[in-house]
Formats: sequence, C-alpha cells, structure tokens
Amino acid sequence: MIRPALCGLMLAILASGAAFAKSAAPDRTLRMVLIYRHGVRAPLADENGLAAWERAPMPVWDTPESLLTPHGARALTLLARYQRQDWQAAGLLPRNRCPTARDVQIWTNTVPRTIASGQALARGLAPHCALPVGHLAAGQHDAMFEQAEIGKDPFDAPRAANHVIAYTGGMAMLTRRLHAPLMAMAHIVGRKLPDGPGTIAPSADGRGLTVSGPVIDASGTAQILLLQYMEGLPMAQVGWGRADAAAIAGISPLHAALFDLLDRSPYLAPRNAGVLARRMLDALFAPDQPRLTLLVGHDNNIAALASLLGTRFRVPGLGWNDPPPGGALGLALVRRADGHRFVRAFYIAATPRQVRRLTVLDADHRPAELSLPMGLCGAAARACPAAMVQRRLPALLSRTLAP
Repeated sequence: MIRPALCGLMLAILASGAAFAKSAAPDRTLRMVLIYRHGVRAPLADENGLAAWERAPMPVWDTPESLLTPHGARALTLLARYQRQDWQAAGLLPRNRCPTARDVQIWTNTVPRTIASGQALARGLAPHCALPVGHLAAGQHDAMFEQAEIGKDPFDAPRAANHVIAYTGGMAMLTRRLHAPLMAMAHIVGRKLPDGPGTIAPSADGRGLTVSGPVIDASGTAQILLLQYMEGLPMAQVGWGRADAAAIAGISPLHAALFDLLDRSPYLAPRNAGVLARRMLDALFAPDQPRLTLLVGHDNNIAALASLLGTRFRVPGLGWNDPPPGGALGLALVRRADGHRFVRAFYIAATPRQVRRLTVLDADHRPAELSLPMGLCGAAARACPAAMVQRRLPALLSRTLAP
C-alpha cells in the first residue's frame, strides 16, 4: 500500500488525474529507468553564437568551461534526495542499508560533467554509502550517449536534410515561427540580430548537416543565459541585467529548436538515441537488471529519445521540449492489481528558479513532475501495455535504421 504522503514522482507515474487516491494504491512499480541531463555547467567556448552582436562581454565563471559547477552538483544532490524518499516508499530502494548493484545502477557518459553529475546523484541517493558510478574510460565514445559520433548506422545526408525540412517546415518557416523569441533575444543582446532565415543542407563531407541562420546563432546564447540564471549569478549579470525569469522562458524555444533541427526528426532520432532506447528497454525488462537504472548524458539524448517515444514535455520556466540541466526523462514498469504490466513515461526536474535558489525539495516544495503521453502506443496513451512497448520500439528502430 502506497502511503498518502508519498511524494510527487510516484503521483506522476502511478496516477491518472483526480482518480489517483482511489485507483493508484494497488499498482506496484517494478522497475524504473531515467536518462538525466548533466547538471548546471560552465558555458562552452563555442556556444555563444551571438558573440559578434553583443555590446559587452559576458561574465567570467569560476568553473572552467564545460565542467559541472559546485552549484549544479548541489542542485542534483537535492533532487536525488527528494527522489530517494519516493523510491524508498515505493520499495525500489532499501531504507536501512546501502543500495547494492541489485537495487540501483548509475552509468554516465565519459565527459567530466556527466561523471561529476552521476557522483552528485549518488550522494543524494545514498549519502553515507559508496555507491559506484560507472562509465567507460576517458576519451572513449559511449554509443549510448554518442551514437552518431561512432557512425555505425547508415547516414544519407541529403535524405536527412529533407527529413529535417519536412519536420520543421524549413528554416524560413522555423524563423517565422520563432519571431517573438528572436525579438526577445535581440532586446537582451541590445542590438538587431543577423538577417536571413538560414539554411538546412548536407555538410560538405556528406557525414552530417550544415544548419545556419539566426535561430542557430541564438540557440547557444539562450542556453548560456539560462545557465547564468540557474547558477545563481547576480541578476545584474544575467543577460547584462536584461534577462529575468520571464525573459529566460521567452527565449527558451530558441534552444529547443536546435533539437528539432538535429535530433528529433524521424530520420535523426533513431540515429541519436537508438542505442539509448534499447538500453532503457533492457533496464525495464531484462532479468538481470536492478530495480533502478540512472543514466547521465546530455540534452540531445533526451530530445531524441522523447521523439522516439512520441512524447513532449514542458518544464515550468522553459519552452516546450527544452531539457533543463539536471532534469530526467524516465520510464516506469508498473504492475496493476490484475497482474497486467504497463510502461509509463514521466519527466522530473527542479525548475530553473528552484535550482537558482538551491531550494530544498520536499512535499511542500516539489520539483516539476510531469506524466507524459506516449505516442508510440497511441495518440494520447498515458500507460502503454508492456508487451506493446517491447514490440513497437525495437520494430521502430529496426525499420528506421535499415539501409
């Protein structure tokens, strides 16, 4: 029996609207797998596409570029502490001993910010235990997170470009659709942005795509401003003092558009998240897997996987399909009282405001917890029969990855 005080995540994955109190108690969560984006990091050297249009330099960070900040690590630990309470109450984690490999596995990409993020999650889940964080050796490409870099799947650059154009409507239409966020960004930067919609085309070597234009230029800059805000920089330094929480939310669609161009189209999504999707299926259904699997990667991993599942999400304070640092897309395997098993998709993330303030998350200060539809199983399906997920997701990958 799940206690009425059970925290928000179990509400999201075991409930359906107001009927939760009457119907969710007999359900049991058997396994859960989550793909996290790493926590708040220092900006990347080449991330600021609007550097040439800015009137003043951006703030200098204490943390070296691309690395997880101490603030970001603390926010991840707070989220994991909150999740630990849910998972202990649901029987997924032990209460009175350290978790073992049968209880939980944490696996990260090989870049330092993902490893450090996994370690921050481990501190929150098992603060007095030596919970291992697994990953490949430094410098290796882990196909689970960097499938496209390994290049084992067939890639037809002209076909990919045509799929992206069909998916987005083309760069001109995308630029028109994002007119308001672009104008908001121009106000923050303090001058007019570059003209022209830009292009979507095969790269010169035929191994990728070349995308250009103001949406691309503004995408990374929008992310930097979000990082400034979530890191807790003085508001006078966030977007040169011209980007409050509402402005950050207003330009968030520019960052999300990057994933529409490079990750979410039907041609690119399986080439960016096919290995990840299969790993998550194993975590739910393979007999030798723990009850909890935590994977730590990047925003594009989440974007591509969400596309494969046929779902979308919106964390408060951000635009649609913009994965915030430290948030996670998850799948839960649930058994109902009648013995039938279902898979439910969910998203959990501390909001940008909560991360900025390092809010202690609890029943009165919950993170964003979203129950997601899964178009993989039907237009508005909130719970997919387990057998359907096991059948349809591999079939989708086999079909779309075929030469």
